[in-house]
Amino acid sequence: MQKILIDDISPGSVIAKDILNHEGVMLIPKGTILRDKFISQLHEIGVEEILVEENEQESAQRIKEIQKSMNIDEIIFEKTRIQAQMQIKKLMVKFSTMNHMNLDKIKYLVEDIIEQLLLKKDIVLTLSRLRSIDNYTYEHSVNVCVLSLIVGIDLNLDRDSLKNLGIGAILHDIGKVGVSEGILKKPSRLTEKEFEEVRRHTQYGYDILTNTNISEEAAQIALCHHEKYDGTGYNRRLKGESIPLYSRIVAVTDVYDAMSNDRVYKKKMSPDKVFKEIARMGNKHFDREIMEKFVRHLSLYPTGTGVILNTNHRGIVIEQNRLLPESPIIRLFKKDKSSNRSSFVDVDLSTTRYLFIKDTF
Repeated sequence: MQKILIDDISPGSVIAKDILNHEGVMLIPKGTILRDKFISQLHEIGVEEILVEENEQESAQRIKEIQKSMNIDEIIFEKTRIQAQMQIKKLMVKFSTMNHMNLDKIKYLVEDIIEQLLLKKDIVLTLSRLRSIDNYTYEHSVNVCVLSLIVGIDLNLDRDSLKNLGIGAILHDIGKVGVSEGILKKPSRLTEKEFEEVRRHTQYGYDILTNTNISEEAAQIALCHHEKYDGTGYNRRLKGESIPLYSRIVAVTDVYDAMSNDRVYKKKMSPDKVFKEIARMGNKHFDREIMEKFVRHLSLYPTGTGVILNTNHRGIVIEQNRLLPESPIIRLFKKDKSSNRSSFVDVDLSTTRYLFIKDTF
């Protein structure tokens, strides 16, 4: 074991000795895999240093470095993504001060995204890029557009339908210009009155978009993307196929992207937990056919994900096994005691009977 300052701890390290408070009450037991929330809590109670398993801290840091340098393919060109985010930001800033919206550039960008996606086959979503919480709404809007178009292509929608879907998806949250910024950026739980105000963004968005030259089908995405298949959504409590098709698609991709990334009031979930949560919702919240089309493009453990095995070894996913998504190929790191140098070994979990992933970080 080794003693590490709390400021130098990386998520994924394993606690080597029980952490107790000043009264001797156990706070975190030995063997716990440290996550960001644990590190923050230790900071808050004034813990300055802890004991971690030897080499675990080094392995966690090594994995972090590799994740940053991995050449993971983008689904669309980075230039297109940035341009789309900038256009959404401009639209929302301008519309908050003037009642006019020119969507020509957005339409062009959506057409560009469609062309790029049609050139790719069998898209599997990889590790999410780091994202700024301050720009969450703009980046989320572009992601939901891309993800929705992937589903639309899988559903064999024609080019005009894809265009309407993409435009409505990228503008699905435009109604948030009518919601107080203090509510949108509130880091704690919303009151019922505040949540009621947030709910109104769907109607605000629809009202805005019906005054532009986009189609009614595209505008309805803003109005209905929080409706749920079982009728428990808002704001009209539509049920089943009475919810417009495009809105049923965006309902899935909106929730997926929200759970996969940090928000001002909630930390992101790991890819495997998001996958399971989306599947669990099934046809309660989502149209099951659309949900199943979407999860075909998800990976339980995307390339670049940090994983912990049942043996407590930690590593990084470097390749997928498409037929056995729960058993990817893992790069494990270890330290050669004779040379004091780090090395690694690649393990195909589909070929081993005793190794499996028990957690991610």
